[in-house]
Amino acid sequence: MLISYNWLKDYVDINMPAEKLAQILAMAGLSVDSVEEKSGDSILELEITSNRPDCLSYIGVAREVAALTGRRLKVPSRVLRTVSGEKTPNAVTVKVENKKLCPRYTALVIRGVKIGESPKWLKERLESIGLRSVNNVVDITNFCLFETGEPMHAFDLDNVAGGAVMIRNARKGEKIMVIDGTERALDETMLVIADSGAPIAIAGVMGGIKTEVGMSTTNILLEAAYFDPISIRRTSRKLALSTESSYRFERKVDMDNIYYTQIRAAQLIMEAAGGKSEGYIDIGEAAVTKKIIDLRPERVSKILGVEIPASKTKRILLSLGMKQKASSKNILKLEVPGCRQDLQDEIDLIEEVARVYGYNNIPETLPCVSEKGDRQPIDIIVDDKIRDTLKSSGLSEIITYSLLSRKVISMAKLDDKDAAVVKNPLSAEQELLRPSSIAGMLGAIRYNINRKNSDLKLFELGKVYFKTAGGSFKERRNLTVGLTGEIHDGWIGKPRAVSFFDLKGITETLFLSLGINDFSVREASEGPFSPAACATVEVKGEPIGVLGEIDQGVLKNFDIKDKVYVLEIDSESLQRSVALKKYFNEPMRYPSASRDMSIVVDNSISNAAIISLITDSAGKILKKAKLIDRYRGGQIPSGKTSLTYRLEYQDVSRTLEDKEVQEAHSRVVRALQENLGASLR
Repeated sequence: MLISYNWLKDYVDINMPAEKLAQILAMAGLSVDSVEEKSGDSILELEITSNRPDCLSYIGVAREVAALTGRRLKVPSRVLRTVSGEKTPNAVTVKVENKKLCPRYTALVIRGVKIGESPKWLKERLESIGLRSVNNVVDITNFCLFETGEPMHAFDLDNVAGGAVMIRNARKGEKIMVIDGTERALDETMLVIADSGAPIAIAGVMGGIKTEVGMSTTNILLEAAYFDPISIRRTSRKLALSTESSYRFERKVDMDNIYYTQIRAAQLIMEAAGGKSEGYIDIGEAAVTKKIIDLRPERVSKILGVEIPASKTKRILLSLGMKQKASSKNILKLEVPGCRQDLQDEIDLIEEVARVYGYNNIPETLPCVSEKGDRQPIDIIVDDKIRDTLKSSGLSEIITYSLLSRKVISMAKLDDKDAAVVKNPLSAEQELLRPSSIAGMLGAIRYNINRKNSDLKLFELGKVYFKTAGGSFKERRNLTVGLTGEIHDGWIGKPRAVSFFDLKGITETLFLSLGINDFSVREASEGPFSPAACATVEVKGEPIGVLGEIDQGVLKNFDIKDKVYVLEIDSESLQRSVALKKYFNEPMRYPSASRDMSIVVDNSISNAAIISLITDSAGKILKKAKLIDRYRGGQIPSGKTSLTYRLEYQDVSRTLEDKEVQEAHSRVVRALQENLGASLR
């Protein structure tokens, strides 16, 4: 925004070089990009951030300058005795059809104006910031826009058909010729100001040429309003039409400022163009609930690290437009003005105190550092532990897109029935939020294979999204692991292809690192997995995930020729079973006794079932049972498998006798024979 130094002095008494003023503003957070000398004036170019629309006006900038320099703010008075608060019989009729997009609309009729050249002072003010003078009425509406920050528009009342104004949505197929000479096509989402026949202005953006104020105008309708910022932004973008008015409406104007600006503009118009006002109309929210913030003066000093007297804190905030509502020894209640919608909490007021007090006046100090234990949330701790374990197992972390197309979900044979669908996707590739991470993992594997990187061990920790039975949406933390290609066990061994058991081993290593011992895998059949190598992962009997080999049909859809093994786990369910507390046991004082046992069982019997039966039948002295060999060959009948187990027996209080070990071992053999039909080999 361009600020004329001479114009600014109309609102605050300052007498310092423009460069010094620019430095003061910059130190307070109002960045000054340049200072240019122009015809006995200095023009400051300010960069106003989107959260400070109050500074898109001279009064707003002057308020900042007054607070920073200790000067008094001079706001022009509003005295207009000829305006009636009641609608007179001759006034225009106003109707707001869409009160959501136009919460407040004011209108004022001024009759008998004489359009002509603007006064010298007015032309100089506008020309100083690069605006061309049009005529006295239009120039005053532009002047008030920059003075107060409230956009206004003047209509030629005699060209308003039917003497009626309606604030409504545009109708399908409607068009308007705006004052820049171009015809604009409108749609039903756009808000317009219309007479009884057609639109006469695009609300908050630009007026129409039909009701433009010209040399023949004698009666005007002066408009000031509040329009929904999102609606104005959407309309401006659709029409590729950005104006000084739309720029301010998009950032929210001060609703309390509407009446003041309306009366201020009417007063200046009647001084410059004559005429008489009548029929002031105010529709909508005239009063706005002000925000009250409690400020603790001692909190100001604690946050800023410097002792600022409570009286100075109060003086700073009052100079910025706050109003004191109540106060006590420890709390100052302040009402925030409508122009400062960026102030929401106590910390915002403390920041204002720091800006005006001066960051350069706050001494540089080192904060007191006290050592404290880690207080990270449990989900972050578990995620870090998962990452550390998988990375130590040789896996690399990846991040894939959360937005996917239905085509990719279908390629991975995933169910999208409960998927979270995006209502307005940017493209067909971003139709829905992923219900599973498997599609993203396969996409990453394909991407790497196409670039000659085929030996992959990857994992991803990320969110998946789905719709609940009640119709609401939920997100969940997920862990996905993917393996493909070959594993190199070192220089002494030969490379070998990854297998289902490599993935199962990584899963077991992860669970043990998280302190989860009561887990198992059970044969299953899931959409993207091959029925021959698929299992659910269970913790304490509760299914929390699935692992297995990806189906060849799915791999073909992704143009992957190598076998791929994937694990997908609900990490939130996993977290509930995590036991990261470590316990240390003293070394065993008494020796253990090992027994190997080879049995022949049906191929359908799982290792988990055998281990479970061994544990139940051996009794308390069984320390560990482990599968050490599996064999299928000519000496083994068809449909059978030979499994060799090593059982370790031990007692913590004494040395076991051979008789006790043999009795326990015999119970195991009998249980296997009777329950699983096993035979000793």
